[in-house]
Amino acid sequence: MRWPAKVVLILISTAAMIASAQSTAPLPELATLIRRTIQQQRFAESKEQDYVFREETNDIRLPTACTWAPRCNYFRVVQYTEHNFEIFWLDGVRVARVLPTCDHCGQGAGPEDSFIMNIPVSATELALENQRVDREVAEAKALRAQGKNPSSPGQPPQILLSRMLELCTFSNPRRQKVDGRSTVLLDFAWNPAANPMNASEALLEPFSGTVGIDEEEHAVQHIEGSFFNDVKLDGGNIKIHKGTRITLTNRRVESGIWLLSRLDAWGEGHYFGFAIDGAGHIFVGHYRKFRVSTRILSGSSEAPN
Repeated sequence: MRWPAKVVLILISTAAMIASAQSTAPLPELATLIRRTIQQQRFAESKEQDYVFREETNDIRLPTACTWAPRCNYFRVVQYTEHNFEIFWLDGVRVARVLPTCDHCGQGAGPEDSFIMNIPVSATELALENQRVDREVAEAKALRAQGKNPSSPGQPPQILLSRMLELCTFSNPRRQKVDGRSTVLLDFAWNPAANPMNASEALLEPFSGTVGIDEEEHAVQHIEGSFFNDVKLDGGNIKIHKGTRITLTNRRVESGIWLLSRLDAWGEGHYFGFAIDGAGHIFVGHYRKFRVSTRILSGSSEAPN
Protein backbone atom coordinates (compact mmCIF):
# COMPACT_ATOMS: atom_id res chain seq x y z
CA MET A 1 0.00 0.00 0.00
CA ARG A 2 1.38 3.39 -0.98
CA TRP A 3 0.80 6.18 1.52
CA PRO A 4 -0.01 9.71 0.22
CA ALA A 5 2.85 12.13 0.74
CA LYS A 6 0.73 14.25 3.08
CA VAL A 7 -0.02 11.27 5.34
CA VAL A 8 3.67 10.33 5.45
CA LEU A 9 4.59 13.87 6.48
CA ILE A 10 1.97 13.82 9.24
CA LEU A 11 3.27 10.49 10.57
CA ILE A 12 6.86 11.73 10.55
CA SER A 13 5.85 14.96 12.25
CA THR A 14 3.88 13.09 14.91
CA ALA A 15 6.80 10.75 15.64
CA ALA A 16 9.15 13.71 15.91
CA MET A 17 6.78 15.48 18.32
CA ILE A 18 6.57 12.36 20.53
CA ALA A 19 10.36 12.00 20.58
CA SER A 20 10.77 15.70 21.38
CA ALA A 21 8.20 15.47 24.19
CA GLN A 22 10.06 12.50 25.69
CA SER A 23 13.42 14.27 25.56
CA THR A 24 12.06 17.46 27.14
CA ALA A 25 9.85 15.77 29.75
CA PRO A 26 10.84 16.63 33.33
CA LEU A 27 13.33 14.22 34.83
CA PRO A 28 12.03 12.11 37.73
CA GLU A 29 12.65 13.42 41.24
CA LEU A 30 16.08 12.05 42.21
CA ALA A 31 15.35 10.72 45.72
CA THR A 32 12.18 8.99 44.51
CA LEU A 33 13.99 7.44 41.52
CA ILE A 34 16.76 6.03 43.73
CA ARG A 35 14.29 4.68 46.29
CA ARG A 36 12.24 2.91 43.63
CA THR A 37 15.37 1.57 41.94
CA ILE A 38 16.64 0.11 45.23
CA GLN A 39 13.30 -1.62 45.76
CA GLN A 40 13.23 -2.95 42.19
CA GLN A 41 16.84 -4.12 42.40
CA ARG A 42 16.14 -6.01 45.63
CA PHE A 43 13.22 -7.71 43.89
CA ALA A 44 15.39 -8.72 40.91
CA GLU A 45 18.14 -10.03 43.20
CA SER A 46 15.63 -12.16 45.09
CA LYS A 47 14.40 -13.62 41.79
CA GLU A 48 17.86 -14.81 40.71
CA GLN A 49 17.14 -17.96 42.71
CA ASP A 50 14.45 -18.85 40.15
CA TYR A 51 16.98 -19.20 37.33
CA VAL A 52 19.74 -21.46 36.13
CA PHE A 53 22.30 -19.72 33.94
CA ARG A 54 25.72 -20.03 32.37
CA GLU A 55 28.70 -17.88 33.30
CA GLU A 56 31.99 -17.60 31.42
CA THR A 57 34.92 -15.76 32.97
CA ASN A 58 38.22 -15.00 31.28
CA ASP A 59 41.38 -13.24 32.35
CA ILE A 60 43.47 -11.71 29.57
CA ARG A 61 46.95 -10.70 30.67
CA LEU A 62 48.25 -7.85 28.50
CA PRO A 63 51.52 -5.92 28.30
CA THR A 64 51.60 -3.06 30.82
CA ALA A 65 51.30 -0.42 28.09
CA CYS A 66 48.00 -1.95 26.96
CA THR A 67 46.69 -2.47 30.49
CA TRP A 68 46.69 1.20 31.44
CA ALA A 69 46.72 3.17 28.19
CA PRO A 70 43.31 4.21 26.82
CA ARG A 71 44.51 2.97 23.46
CA CYS A 72 47.30 0.63 22.51
CA ASN A 73 49.18 0.49 19.21
CA TYR A 74 49.28 -3.31 19.37
CA PHE A 75 47.29 -6.06 21.04
CA ARG A 76 49.42 -8.93 22.33
CA VAL A 77 48.00 -11.42 24.81
CA VAL A 78 50.62 -12.61 27.27
CA GLN A 79 48.33 -15.17 28.92
CA TYR A 80 44.67 -16.18 28.60
CA THR A 81 42.65 -18.10 31.19
CA GLU A 82 39.01 -19.14 30.86
CA HIS A 83 36.52 -20.76 33.24
CA ASN A 84 32.94 -21.88 32.64
CA PHE A 85 30.24 -22.33 35.27
CA GLU A 86 26.60 -23.27 35.57
CA ILE A 87 25.05 -21.14 38.33
CA PHE A 88 21.98 -22.14 40.30
CA TRP A 89 20.57 -22.13 43.82
CA LEU A 90 20.28 -25.36 45.80
CA ASP A 91 18.67 -25.42 49.24
CA GLY A 92 19.21 -21.67 49.58
CA VAL A 93 22.89 -21.87 48.58
CA ARG A 94 24.24 -20.22 45.43
CA VAL A 95 26.23 -22.89 43.59
CA ALA A 96 28.77 -22.48 40.79
CA ARG A 97 29.10 -25.85 39.07
CA VAL A 98 32.36 -25.97 37.11
CA LEU A 99 32.12 -26.93 33.44
CA PRO A 100 35.04 -27.88 31.20
CA THR A 101 36.42 -25.28 28.85
CA CYS A 102 35.36 -26.01 25.29
CA ASP A 103 36.30 -23.89 22.26
CA HIS A 104 33.77 -23.56 19.43
CA CYS A 105 31.11 -25.76 21.04
CA GLY A 106 28.24 -23.77 19.51
CA GLN A 107 26.86 -20.31 20.03
CA GLY A 108 24.08 -19.21 22.38
CA ALA A 109 20.42 -18.88 21.58
CA GLY A 110 20.44 -15.11 21.08
CA PRO A 111 22.71 -12.08 20.80
CA GLU A 112 22.87 -11.71 24.60
CA ASP A 113 24.24 -15.27 24.83
CA SER A 114 26.73 -15.12 21.97
CA PHE A 115 29.69 -15.67 24.31
CA ILE A 116 28.11 -18.53 26.27
CA MET A 117 28.98 -21.92 24.84
CA ASN A 118 26.89 -25.11 24.88
CA ILE A 119 29.46 -27.23 26.66
CA PRO A 120 29.26 -31.04 26.58
CA VAL A 121 30.02 -32.78 29.89
CA SER A 122 30.87 -36.46 30.18
CA ALA A 123 29.14 -38.69 32.74
CA THR A 124 32.39 -39.07 34.69
CA GLU A 125 33.06 -35.32 34.79
CA LEU A 126 29.48 -34.64 35.83
CA ALA A 127 29.60 -37.22 38.64
CA LEU A 128 32.84 -35.77 40.06
CA GLU A 129 31.55 -32.21 39.87
CA ASN A 130 28.23 -33.17 41.48
CA GLN A 131 30.17 -34.71 44.37
CA ARG A 132 32.03 -31.43 44.84
CA VAL A 133 28.76 -29.47 44.69
CA ASP A 134 27.18 -31.75 47.31
CA ARG A 135 30.19 -31.27 49.57
CA GLU A 136 30.16 -27.48 49.24
CA VAL A 137 26.41 -27.25 49.81
CA ALA A 138 26.76 -29.37 52.95
CA GLU A 139 29.54 -27.06 54.19
CA ALA A 140 27.40 -24.00 53.41
CA LYS A 141 24.44 -25.48 55.31
CA ALA A 142 26.72 -26.06 58.29
CA LEU A 143 27.82 -22.41 58.17
CA ARG A 144 24.20 -21.28 57.97
CA ALA A 145 23.35 -23.39 61.02
CA GLN A 146 26.08 -21.46 62.88
CA GLY A 147 24.59 -18.13 61.78
CA LYS A 148 27.37 -17.48 59.26
CA ASN A 149 27.32 -16.59 55.55
CA PRO A 150 25.76 -19.61 53.76
CA SER A 151 27.29 -18.86 50.34
CA SER A 152 29.09 -21.65 48.58
CA PRO A 153 32.67 -21.63 50.01
CA GLY A 154 34.17 -21.37 46.53
CA GLN A 155 32.34 -18.10 45.83
CA PRO A 156 33.64 -14.71 47.04
CA PRO A 157 31.24 -12.32 48.81
CA GLN A 158 28.92 -10.51 46.41
CA ILE A 159 28.31 -6.76 46.37
CA LEU A 160 24.61 -6.43 45.63
CA LEU A 161 23.69 -3.50 43.39
CA SER A 162 20.82 -2.63 45.71
CA ARG A 163 23.33 -2.20 48.53
CA MET A 164 25.64 -0.16 46.30
CA LEU A 165 22.78 2.26 45.60
CA GLU A 166 22.23 2.61 49.34
CA LEU A 167 25.90 3.46 49.96
CA CYS A 168 26.33 6.13 47.27
CA THR A 169 25.23 9.67 46.49
CA PHE A 170 23.93 10.70 43.04
CA SER A 171 23.99 13.86 40.95
CA ASN A 172 23.78 15.33 37.44
CA PRO A 173 20.68 13.49 36.12
CA ARG A 174 20.19 13.39 32.35
CA ARG A 175 18.24 11.24 29.91
CA GLN A 176 19.57 8.99 27.17
CA LYS A 177 18.23 6.25 24.90
CA VAL A 178 19.83 2.83 25.51
CA ASP A 179 18.71 0.00 23.24
CA GLY A 180 15.62 2.05 22.40
CA ARG A 181 14.62 2.50 26.06
CA SER A 182 14.59 5.76 27.99
CA THR A 183 17.42 5.65 30.54
CA VAL A 184 18.32 8.16 33.24
CA LEU A 185 22.08 8.59 33.72
CA LEU A 186 23.42 9.65 37.12
CA ASP A 187 26.91 10.33 38.42
CA PHE A 188 27.60 8.41 41.63
CA ALA A 189 30.19 8.54 44.40
CA TRP A 190 30.60 7.07 47.87
CA ASN A 191 28.46 8.66 50.58
CA PRO A 192 30.85 9.79 53.38
CA ALA A 193 28.05 9.21 55.91
CA ALA A 194 27.66 5.54 54.87
CA ASN A 195 28.85 2.71 57.11
CA PRO A 196 30.23 -0.29 55.18
CA MET A 197 29.33 -3.62 56.77
CA ASN A 198 32.31 -5.54 55.40
CA ALA A 199 35.44 -5.25 53.25
CA SER A 200 33.49 -5.87 50.05
CA GLU A 201 31.35 -2.79 50.71
CA ALA A 202 34.39 -0.72 51.76
CA LEU A 203 35.78 -1.50 48.30
CA LEU A 204 33.28 1.03 46.93
CA GLU A 205 34.76 4.02 48.83
CA PRO A 206 37.37 4.91 46.16
CA PHE A 207 35.05 3.97 43.29
CA SER A 208 32.96 6.47 41.29
CA GLY A 209 31.36 6.78 37.89
CA THR A 210 27.98 6.65 36.13
CA VAL A 211 24.88 4.49 36.61
CA GLY A 212 22.13 4.08 34.01
CA ILE A 213 18.59 3.43 35.30
CA ASP A 214 15.81 2.22 33.01
CA GLU A 215 13.16 4.91 33.41
CA GLU A 216 10.14 2.67 32.88
CA GLU A 217 11.06 -0.23 35.15
CA HIS A 218 13.46 1.49 37.60
CA ALA A 219 16.11 -1.14 36.94
CA VAL A 220 19.89 -0.74 36.85
CA GLN A 221 20.80 -1.02 33.17
CA HIS A 222 24.54 -0.42 33.47
CA ILE A 223 27.32 0.93 35.68
CA GLU A 224 30.63 2.42 34.55
CA GLY A 225 33.29 3.49 37.02
CA SER A 226 36.94 3.52 38.04
CA PHE A 227 39.07 3.47 41.18
CA PHE A 228 40.77 6.77 42.02
CA ASN A 229 42.95 5.24 44.78
CA ASP A 230 44.73 1.96 45.42
CA VAL A 231 42.74 -0.54 47.48
CA LYS A 232 44.00 -3.16 49.94
CA LEU A 233 41.40 -4.81 52.18
CA ASP A 234 40.63 -7.99 54.10
CA GLY A 235 44.25 -8.90 54.76
CA GLY A 236 45.17 -8.65 51.10
CA ASN A 237 42.27 -10.73 49.73
CA ILE A 238 41.14 -7.57 47.94
CA LYS A 239 43.75 -5.54 46.02
CA ILE A 240 42.87 -3.07 43.28
CA HIS A 241 45.32 -0.80 41.47
CA LYS A 242 44.42 2.87 41.09
CA GLY A 243 42.93 3.56 37.65
CA THR A 244 41.29 0.14 37.24
CA ARG A 245 38.04 0.53 35.29
CA ILE A 246 34.86 -1.57 35.53
CA THR A 247 31.75 -1.70 33.35
CA LEU A 248 28.71 -3.78 34.31
CA THR A 249 25.70 -4.37 32.06
CA ASN A 250 22.39 -5.95 33.05
CA ARG A 251 19.94 -7.73 30.75
CA ARG A 252 16.15 -7.55 30.88
CA VAL A 253 15.29 -11.20 31.48
CA GLU A 254 11.61 -10.60 32.20
CA SER A 255 9.44 -7.58 32.86
CA GLY A 256 10.89 -5.90 35.93
CA ILE A 257 13.73 -8.42 36.29
CA TRP A 258 17.14 -7.32 35.06
CA LEU A 259 20.07 -9.65 35.74
CA LEU A 260 23.78 -9.55 34.92
CA SER A 261 24.70 -9.85 31.24
CA ARG A 262 28.42 -8.97 31.33
CA LEU A 263 31.11 -7.40 33.44
CA ASP A 264 34.31 -5.98 31.96
CA ALA A 265 37.36 -4.83 33.92
CA TRP A 266 40.62 -3.23 32.75
CA GLY A 267 43.56 -2.72 35.05
CA GLU A 268 45.22 -4.75 37.76
CA GLY A 269 43.99 -6.36 40.93
CA HIS A 270 42.34 -9.34 42.53
CA TYR A 271 39.14 -9.93 44.46
CA PHE A 272 39.59 -13.12 46.47
CA GLY A 273 40.09 -15.84 43.82
CA PHE A 274 39.37 -13.60 40.81
CA ALA A 275 42.29 -11.66 39.36
CA ILE A 276 43.05 -9.45 36.36
CA ASP A 277 46.30 -8.13 34.97
CA GLY A 278 45.19 -6.44 31.79
CA ALA A 279 41.55 -7.27 31.14
CA GLY A 280 38.95 -9.50 32.74
CA HIS A 281 35.49 -10.35 31.46
CA ILE A 282 32.43 -12.18 32.75
CA PHE A 283 29.70 -13.14 30.28
CA VAL A 284 26.37 -14.38 31.61
CA GLY A 285 23.52 -15.86 29.61
CA HIS A 286 21.20 -18.81 28.92
CA TYR A 287 18.89 -17.75 31.75
CA ARG A 288 16.44 -20.60 32.27
CA LYS A 289 13.58 -20.21 34.68
CA PHE A 290 13.79 -23.23 36.92
CA ARG A 291 13.91 -23.54 40.71
CA VAL A 292 16.00 -26.63 41.43
CA SER A 293 15.71 -28.99 44.37
CA THR A 294 18.41 -31.22 42.92
CA ARG A 295 21.71 -30.61 41.20
CA ILE A 296 20.44 -32.41 38.08
CA LEU A 297 19.30 -29.66 35.73
CA SER A 298 17.39 -31.43 32.97
CA GLY A 299 14.08 -30.10 31.65
CA SER A 300 14.74 -26.41 32.28
CA SER A 301 13.49 -23.83 29.81
CA GLU A 302 14.85 -20.56 28.47
CA ALA A 303 13.47 -17.48 30.20
CA PRO A 304 11.29 -15.30 27.96
CA ASN A 305 12.84 -12.08 26.64
